[in-house]
Amino acid sequence: MLRTLFILLILAGAALGIAYPLAAGRLSGYTIGVRRVYDRAAGYAPAEASLAPSDAPVTVSLDVATKGPVRFDGGTLLTLTADTEGKTVLARTLDFTDAVETVINPQSGMRVYHEKAGRISEVAGDRYVFTIGPGDTPSDAVETVDLKVEAGAFDLDPRTTPAGYVLMAVGLVGLIASFGRKRPKNPNSSEPQRKWGRE
Repeated sequence: MLRTLFILLILAGAALGIAYPLAAGRLSGYTIGVRRVYDRAAGYAPAEASLAPSDAPVTVSLDVATKGPVRFDGGTLLTLTADTEGKTVLARTLDFTDAVETVINPQSGMRVYHEKAGRISEVAGDRYVFTIGPGDTPSDAVETVDLKVEAGAFDLDPRTTPAGYVLMAVGLVGLIASFGRKRPKNPNSSEPQRKWGRE
């Protein structure tokens, strides 16, 4: 009985700690559109997207392209707002200190820094305007900024992965301990002692 419980704990932990994050990564939704919201020659420009309630939740991210490696010092590099029908549904300041860096062209040193800018959980209107602007510490190394809008993204609760590993560890320790326990002997299973004398 205890072994079955520990096996169930291991399976539940594997589902939370391994299967759930994999599903969240693969079910990342679909791309609604990518818009160029900044380049060095033209400056900043707003981007528009038509969204439907079925697209929710909508994830917004930015790709910043530079001609070489950039070390962001923690100040605000960009600001982003999303508005629909006169209401602001998303407002963020982005420092790109946790951005994912990708080398696009090793010869020219071109790099792209990807940062998730926010999420719109519920889509109420159909026309959304995304406005990007400079922060308090703009960088001269920025060449272009692209806005990416994705729909139907799968929400991943960050608490589930460590909880899954804890369940797997508890189940594994318990299962190993259950194999090490010795079952108590049944007193009726031993042979009766032989008696001396005549029977």
